[in-house]
Amino acid sequence: MTVPQRLTASKTILLLLLPVFSASAIPALGQQSTDADRRTLFVCTTDEVGDVGYLDLNGIPHDDGTWSNLRFERHADGDGKLIYAFPPGGGDGKTAFLFSHSDSPDGYLVSIRWADEGRDYIYYSLAIPPDPEVEDDAGGGAAGLAIGKDGKLIERIGCDERPSMFISYMREAMSCDTANPYGEAACGEDPHERAEDLDPEAIGIVP
Repeated sequence: MTVPQRLTASKTILLLLLPVFSASAIPALGQQSTDADRRTLFVCTTDEVGDVGYLDLNGIPHDDGTWSNLRFERHADGDGKLIYAFPPGGGDGKTAFLFSHSDSPDGYLVSIRWADEGRDYIYYSLAIPPDPEVEDDAGGGAAGLAIGKDGKLIERIGCDERPSMFISYMREAMSCDTANPYGEAACGEDPHERAEDLDPEAIGIVP
């Protein structure tokens, strides 16, 4: 099976498709994940020292450009062992994972949300464009996995490099996160244009 080559019609994919990681333990974007048929959709490293810990949202690609059987995996820093996976075997990734994205001068935010055992999980990436008023500014961002319960943040696992992702494939393979602040407007092919400022520290906190 060949991995589909179409990336996205959205202009924002170029902000997030960065060079793949050099560590052999970490799957590259679109390449084999933990199972033979799985390919990576959204990946970032979390282990600054051993370079083996990572977050990986993967699925099974099909020749028509669709993806199915989505699964999120967290691999531990230090040894790369799988310490968390969602959904359980046989779960429907289409309804389990909820997609939204929005954009503003503060940055382009992609958010993947799901609920598991009473906790809210948000795997996110915020890409901040360069400031035109600052010479040689390269922009920045934040990404990682936020885990919360009852409207409070329990844990945030940060990415130590910018993530790589196939945005349009994820959007098409997931359900719309209608509970995001902008509703269905943030689930279209083009991101919703935010009018208000975005607080990066608030990303991942579900009211």
